Amino acid sequence: MLSEEKTCCRYCSGNSVACGNSCVDKGATCHVKPGCACNKALSNADLPMPFTRALHMGLQGKDVTLLSFLLARAPECSSGLVPLSDTFSEALHDCVVSVQKALGQTSPTGIADALVLARAEQLMDNDGYVDDGTIPQGFLYKVHIPVYSNRSIETQARLYAANGTILLNFTVRTHGQNDDQGRVLNQFSGNGVTPTGLTLFDLNSPEDDPKSFGIWPVNRAVMGLRGNAAVAMTGQAATLFRNGILMHTGEWQGWDPSQPMPNSHGCIHAHPDAIETVWRLLVELGVVVRNNTDGALPYPYKPQGLLSVELIQ
Repeated sequence: MLSEEKTCCRYCSGNSVACGNSCVDKGATCHVKPGCACNKALSNADLPMPFTRALHMGLQGKDVTLLSFLLARAPECSSGLVPLSDTFSEALHDCVVSVQKALGQTSPTGIADALVLARAEQLMDNDGYVDDGTIPQGFLYKVHIPVYSNRSIETQARLYAANGTILLNFTVRTHGQNDDQGRVLNQFSGNGVTPTGLTLFDLNSPEDDPKSFGIWPVNRAVMGLRGNAAVAMTGQAATLFRNGILMHTGEWQGWDPSQPMPNSHGCIHAHPDAIETVWRLLVELGVVVRNNTDGALPYPYKPQGLLSVELIQ
């Protein structure tokens, strides 16, 4: 009879081995029964997206930038002592050690393995971004979208003119796709939920696929300025995690306005009449419909608006 597959609460590697629910130094005597700790080589399948490797001192890359960005929020670490960098610093190493100790590892390695990266993913949602209610000079409009952690809940977006006048309230959906296990893809994963934060926004001509994007001009998220968006959408191909995020509608088969909208591939979905109205209102404000870039980088135009996506619960 085959035994049921074991569920691991932590993985032990390097100089440690599994002992009950914890990891102990190699050579130590384990005096407890087997538990949920596992001796297992790290594989890509263990890692939360968008991470694809364990991270440690000496490594560089945008994944290191993301780890330092997220762990700077961890109460286990000294607040403000983890610099945002694409190089795995000593401060980040010390933070990883603190996280591992908090996770119950008796012999922390300072290597950001599957469990540390899972802890980083837990810290993704709440980036601390709060919309300040202003529109800086030089921008013609702003779209403000409050969101819940549960992105299945549709919310009311607001379109503002540069002087702060509310031009339109409309329903949006910011839920992305799910992975093969049915888990919601996070803000830094391709096709994941729409990232929170402040982003440059611009009006583009309609997409070529009206079934997926509708027949009206779309608004394109260009580059993040604050919050998660600042790291997710850098506007540079070498460092970004997300690109091609639009506010659009679609000709969704079997859908009517009384129903929730379908999940997007990371974009902001709105009803067809709302997207049409947004386009007409923006043109009245003097916003120019730019030729659609299809996500090409660098973005060739000066963005005319702002997108503010704010976690409210």
